[in-house]
Amino acid sequence: MPDFRHNKKNHLLQFRFLFVLALCGLLSACFWENYSKTEKVYPLALATPASAAELVELVAQASSEGRRIRMTGSGHSHSDVAVTSDYLLTPTNLDQPLVLDRQRLMNPDAPSLVRVQSGIRLRELNPWLEQQGLALQNMGGYDAQTIVGAAMTGTHGSGLDYGPIASQILSMQVVGEGGQMLQIEPTDGITAAGTFPGVLEEDPAIPVQLIQDDDIFNAMVVSIGSMGVVYSVVLQVEPKFWLNEIRTLTTWEQIKAPGGFLDRVMNGLPVDGQQPLDYYELQYNPYEVDGERSFLITARYKSYVDPQGDTVRGEPGTDALSGLITVVEKPLAWLVKTFPSLTPLLIEQSLKSQRDDNGYSNVSYKVFNIGVVNNTDAIAVEVAFDLSQSVEAIERAFELGEQMREQGLMHSAPVSIRFVQASDALIAPQYGRPTVIIEFIVIQDVEGSKTLLSTYEQTLMEEFDGRLHWGLDLSVLQGQEWPGRVYPRWQDWLQIYRQFNAGTFDGKVTDRLGISIRPQG
Repeated sequence: MPDFRHNKKNHLLQFRFLFVLALCGLLSACFWENYSKTEKVYPLALATPASAAELVELVAQASSEGRRIRMTGSGHSHSDVAVTSDYLLTPTNLDQPLVLDRQRLMNPDAPSLVRVQSGIRLRELNPWLEQQGLALQNMGGYDAQTIVGAAMTGTHGSGLDYGPIASQILSMQVVGEGGQMLQIEPTDGITAAGTFPGVLEEDPAIPVQLIQDDDIFNAMVVSIGSMGVVYSVVLQVEPKFWLNEIRTLTTWEQIKAPGGFLDRVMNGLPVDGQQPLDYYELQYNPYEVDGERSFLITARYKSYVDPQGDTVRGEPGTDALSGLITVVEKPLAWLVKTFPSLTPLLIEQSLKSQRDDNGYSNVSYKVFNIGVVNNTDAIAVEVAFDLSQSVEAIERAFELGEQMREQGLMHSAPVSIRFVQASDALIAPQYGRPTVIIEFIVIQDVEGSKTLLSTYEQTLMEEFDGRLHWGLDLSVLQGQEWPGRVYPRWQDWLQIYRQFNAGTFDGKVTDRLGISIRPQG
């Protein structure tokens, strides 16, 4: 640990941190709660580092004291993935674009590369990229996550041409044990190792060790925050583009029929024979209405010129209806409980209101974002399967929904299905295989909602070796048996995890998995 006696800046930082630590202890006032209020902790101290130097010193201090330290992201994980009761960092002051020193690169002229701090949220990153004439290759339906928080848990968009968000990361600067800054890249990484200066771009007083190794990079880029605290990343983006979104209503029988949408996706055939389709996903009603199960197909067509299409999404009034849902969610929860027979019709109407045969066009990130409905007090779980299991897994989900309906456990929203390219990240849910992901969403106030979600997780995990989303799992995962079974390189990931974590980066999630170096509780 650096000698604070001879460094005024570091001495001040230590004093501030100890002051916060004392204040939290005296007042029991320091707590952190995630967005969905499924996790709440009273850590020994909360800190919001505003520079690489502060981050380095905080990690160094925790490491020297034998304490745990973790970074929360923006708190949009429903699980305990970001949580510790020792030193908890929030990244709200590490939210800026950074200069990319191109003289450090193997190819200084490499196009569409940006460097940003780990705490920048997608909703700030996207407009900044647009100003540069750039865009993320893909993203999910929400933009409040930090770029690194989303990557670390395997978060994704949809479309088999694109991997999870982590696949857009080319280089990571991570503060490891003892406060050492590491720069982690694949073996053939973007940095010219022979001329690498070995210091941080913004602060030459901070030494940086360059590590270029495929296994280490693929272990760390999705590592549930357990191998260090990320300071910055270099992203591979692309030129600004627009999307034209078309939503059509159909049925399960048509979706899975030979030559139908899902049949073509599973067999690697062009989904739309008329023009290339880059992004696509499904929503369905968990319940049949008039003997049929409705599906909504969302198809998004990419263009590097503004298609000048309709800039209003869905049927007339869709935006107003989405906003209304966020206002009336509590009455809606009461309605689902009191009149469960109405639920299939309510969900059916939700799908119909989103239908848009004429299309909705806008700049890419505004189409990816599903809008104000994200503000609903809802939680979700996701289960990932091999693409070849799509029909079997979806139909099993139908059965589970009906079984739970008989027990009085009701859905309160459509179910979402997305498709993701295989990932090289060792514990990404998409590792090693084209993936279909089923997301089950409920309004939190609906009675039995967590039981419903956990039942889906547990059953589909056991019957299909489903991989659960690290940021959404409702503590169904316990111990190493499940990850050891479904991730072919789990032991390799564990070995690298132990190489870079001497206990400083343990947390509630590693305790639950039984892999903490210094277990608590």
